[in-house]
Amino acid sequence: MKIQLRFSLTFIALLVLGMLSTTMTANASYGFQSQNIDTLRDYQSKRPLKNKVIVVDPGHGGSDAGAIGPNNVTEKNVTLAIARDLRELLSAGGATVIMTRTSDRDVAVDGSSDIDELQARVDIANQANADLFVSIHTDAFAEHGTGTTTYFCPGSNSDLARFVQDNMVSQLKLYDRGSQPSDFYVLKNTNMPAILTEAAFISNPKEEKLLINRDFNKKVAIGIYNGIKQYFIQ
Repeated sequence: MKIQLRFSLTFIALLVLGMLSTTMTANASYGFQSQNIDTLRDYQSKRPLKNKVIVVDPGHGGSDAGAIGPNNVTEKNVTLAIARDLRELLSAGGATVIMTRTSDRDVAVDGSSDIDELQARVDIANQANADLFVSIHTDAFAEHGTGTTTYFCPGSNSDLARFVQDNMVSQLKLYDRGSQPSDFYVLKNTNMPAILTEAAFISNPKEEKLLINRDFNKKVAIGIYNGIKQYFIQ
């Protein structure tokens, strides 16, 4: 009788332990799955540009210095610095980034004509079947010229230009010259939404000084990046 009782108590204890173990395993498994789902959502939120192909075009380069500021700062060097910062942000956001140039060089061939050079940039974007084309420039007019501008092709959707412009102005705190239509060659000959940004006036001594400041360049890149994100999630 005592033996049977001991056996019964032992069996019950093992049964209860088994049920507890199963419950704990199930809870642990559920928690792990929940954690994975949360991680996936975080990953997706941090990579909002996944599967997007974006061409970044640092204006000028090589034999074409672009505009030159009063203290001999060249547009081609500024645009390349900003483009590199933008490439890092876009890549971290999940985009495939294609640069029309990654160094101080002509995109077509050395000493090519202006049209050939611009067409080479257009060809890169069109052949890649890119989702967006972003050309980076600095403005030049007179010493008193000031502010930030973003251009888009007349007749096309202006949302991208507006979002990028608003976000650049928010970052840079310069005069808002708005988003404006323009028939720039690279805008009217690309097959995808395209913009051309003028971050600041290199002809203005104060803004020229800003354009060689790394923190300022990063702010330009952040403004463009935030505008692109807003365009895709609107």
